[in-house]
Amino acid sequence: MIEDGVGRARSQPAQPERTLDLAASMLAASAGRYFWGAALVVAVLGGAAAGLHLPTSGDSFVHIATGRLIESRGFFGTSSFMAGTRAPLDLRSWLLDLGLAHLYSWGGIGLLEILAALIGAATGTLLWFAIRLAGKAHPVMAMVGLALGLAALDPVVTSLPAGVMALLSAALVLSLVGLRRDRGWAPWALPAVILVWAQADSFVVVVAPLTAVALLLMDRRNGRPPSWLLAVGVMVASCINPQGPMIYSLIPYSLGMSGESPLLPLFGSPDFHPWGARLSELTALALLLGYLLAGQRAGRSWGLLALATAVMALLWSAYLPLFLVVAGFQAAVLLSWWAADLTERHPASGRSVAPRGRVLLASAAVPALLSLALLGHAADEAAASGGPQGQLARVLPVAASSWLRAHPMPGVWYTTPDFGDYLAAEDPTQGRLVCTTDPVADRPARMSACEQLAVLNQGALSILGRLRVEVAVLPAAAPEVAFLRAEGWSIRYRDATSVVLTANPSVR
Repeated sequence: MIEDGVGRARSQPAQPERTLDLAASMLAASAGRYFWGAALVVAVLGGAAAGLHLPTSGDSFVHIATGRLIESRGFFGTSSFMAGTRAPLDLRSWLLDLGLAHLYSWGGIGLLEILAALIGAATGTLLWFAIRLAGKAHPVMAMVGLALGLAALDPVVTSLPAGVMALLSAALVLSLVGLRRDRGWAPWALPAVILVWAQADSFVVVVAPLTAVALLLMDRRNGRPPSWLLAVGVMVASCINPQGPMIYSLIPYSLGMSGESPLLPLFGSPDFHPWGARLSELTALALLLGYLLAGQRAGRSWGLLALATAVMALLWSAYLPLFLVVAGFQAAVLLSWWAADLTERHPASGRSVAPRGRVLLASAAVPALLSLALLGHAADEAAASGGPQGQLARVLPVAASSWLRAHPMPGVWYTTPDFGDYLAAEDPTQGRLVCTTDPVADRPARMSACEQLAVLNQGALSILGRLRVEVAVLPAAAPEVAFLRAEGWSIRYRDATSVVLTANPSVR
């Protein structure tokens, strides 16, 4: 009797094996067109939700200000709102600057917010195409990778320049995948992406060499043109910009360094929203998990690339869009390889109980509906806050800017970095701006937006005097307002957001 029981026990499949059989059956049944359609909806709506941010950061407005100056003065004009008089115009992203300036003039902040959502949707769509083109991609695994990548982008892509970088990153991934699959359009698309990147962001000085190295290492069986010629084309395309090959002098700046040790970023911490840090960690971990699950099907180069992407996604906070896009793509592809291996090792049998068609269709609709709900929630919050213009007026000196245009005040203005970027975008020819921030910078060095001082105190007040600062535009709750009033400055304008003060003649 005991032996019969042992025999029956041995004849029954082990519980882990039955679980894998069920999982393989589920994966095989969920590889249909409904799930790919749902993955596309997740990519489009999730990308739109990730990009739907009010561009109130200095990045957007300093680009708008630069674009307006380029439009009025040409490439060889000078800037008056940057630190130092007659500073050369910043041409690192001239094409993006001009585009944002025109769009802001046509439709204001509302058009920029719509554009950000469209850029996010386009980013998700390009990644969806790249995942489908990559090989044995599974729609459910694509949903997982896209959801993680787009969720991690959500708090990071808070300005249009970052959104454009995410879109360019997705186009780069798609071009590289198409090249690996020997698609005829890929050899033309790849240099074109680098060419546009060279006009939109100076980070191309990091992207182009890495892309050229990847091309030299890429195994293309029947590829034409040869990889070395494409690598040369990528490097040449990166040099077609107003600065020419001198754009590579911006490598330290693009790496977030200004003379510091190259090891400094290893000891830095992410400077974005804490939830963004957590989600980027989850994305990097999903990428590494995908590599481990993919097993031998993923070669050593994929493993090294996965590790490098995970590390850079955690450490290079200033350029997370690039690394999060790559991480989301790799996570989807590597997890798809694992899904393919699982279904091959555990093929569905007649006894396997696979979900019925309606269940599959409903489960495909759930993530799509969730993405739609998230996008609708973001739109409702924007509407409840008074729309884009109402949101903007709560954090930047919108009303004060109108009052200042009606009451022009010559000279140098003292303000905060965010206020200064917005004021420069509204009137980039008004004059120099002096900001309170860190570090101390009472020097001729050129800043990206305005001159900077340490926290306002008696010493900084004397510097304001030497710079002939006679107007201050500050947040209403800023402690500097009370300090300046105690020093004899008088309030000329006040609203819920900002205060305009002027120095009394006896103080000047």
